[in-house]
Amino acid sequence: MNDRHSDEHRSPEQAGEPGRVAARVRHGWWPGWIWAIPVAALIVVGWLGARALLSGGEDITISFPDAHGMKVNNTDVVYRGTNVGQVTEVKLNDNGTAAIVTASMDEAAIKFLRKGTRFWLRGANPSLSNPQSLGAILSGPTIVMDPGTGAKTTHFIGLERKPIGPGTNSQPVLYEVSLSGAVGSLKTGDPVALDGFTIGEVHSTGFSYDARTGEIATPATLEIYPSLLHIHGTASPDSPAALQSAIETLIGKGLRARLERDPPLVGSYSVSLEMVPGAPAATLAMVDGLPQIPSAPGGGLNTIVDRFKKVPIEQIGQNVLDITHHVDGIVSSPQLKDAVREADAALKQIRQMTSKAGPQITAATKSLRKAADDLDRTAQSANGLVSGSTAQNGLESTLKEITDAARSIRSLADYLDRHPEALVRGREATASE
Repeated sequence: MNDRHSDEHRSPEQAGEPGRVAARVRHGWWPGWIWAIPVAALIVVGWLGARALLSGGEDITISFPDAHGMKVNNTDVVYRGTNVGQVTEVKLNDNGTAAIVTASMDEAAIKFLRKGTRFWLRGANPSLSNPQSLGAILSGPTIVMDPGTGAKTTHFIGLERKPIGPGTNSQPVLYEVSLSGAVGSLKTGDPVALDGFTIGEVHSTGFSYDARTGEIATPATLEIYPSLLHIHGTASPDSPAALQSAIETLIGKGLRARLERDPPLVGSYSVSLEMVPGAPAATLAMVDGLPQIPSAPGGGLNTIVDRFKKVPIEQIGQNVLDITHHVDGIVSSPQLKDAVREADAALKQIRQMTSKAGPQITAATKSLRKAADDLDRTAQSANGLVSGSTAQNGLESTLKEITDAARSIRSLADYLDRHPEALVRGREATASE
């Protein structure tokens, strides 16, 4: 009894039974391989953020009238073809009248962030007149930086196209012009050119209807920069007074404004200032408080039609008819027919002598010389027919051929006089072959 009781209180090891192992759950510091990717991504983001802070860049804001497809982290800021920043945010301003673009600028570009620095979009309005802008159809616009001077700032007003003015130190003078054509297609910033050189840009356009007269007015206001006109011979060449005097003098000599399109029919519109020959007298009048440059009719498609009308088609046709008549006269000339007949007879006689080797060389050479003389007389007669006519240039090649033929026939006659045995040798050589 006691033994059984003592056996019940013995451990399994004491009772001769195999021992049992107790299991424990141990918690380590590594959460598991499933968290490796998120942890690695967090490390990369942290490293990029630290690098951005250490690089010393700076954020700026640029206000544009329209975003024109600019995208975050995809639109670059460039200077001299080098990326100096990137757009990080695009949003509307508080009243919804402009797009506020935030750009992160590289450390190397911070020294250029001055009040006079300008930013403009390349490719905002792709045009055939500017092939470089066509790439923006696929990639979107690019912000171009144009450094200036002044106090340091981080807030700028952006432009939708490359500025025409030379900078903030040069102020334009406003002029008004009343143009004909699709004036509504002009946009602010479109160029104003004088003899192909850009001297200003379009400031604004207008449209009005006069109920009393039934006339439609389409005025355009132009900004012309004195510094772009490169005035010489005055003490203040870049002053508004110097520009005003120069424009007034040019108007007295026929300066007029036209609406143009480059390339024609499909290109962008612009205002062209041209010297129009025979233009009626005009002065620099004041209209609505602005000096007005007189305009000339035409421009665009009308200019192409006018230039086509100036081509002397009727005169060209008459010249062609004159040439035809003179050629007919030469071809039907009795002298030419006699010369050809004489040459043909002489050549037939030469062929007969070659085959028979008869002593008929003297008669053949006389015929050849007579044919050559007839050809010379024909050429002289043709010169007389077309002398002083616009068709003379067109017949030079024909007359030259006639003269060359006469010279060749005369040379053949001279050779036969000196070497009559050539015909016999020629025949024998032919027979031996």
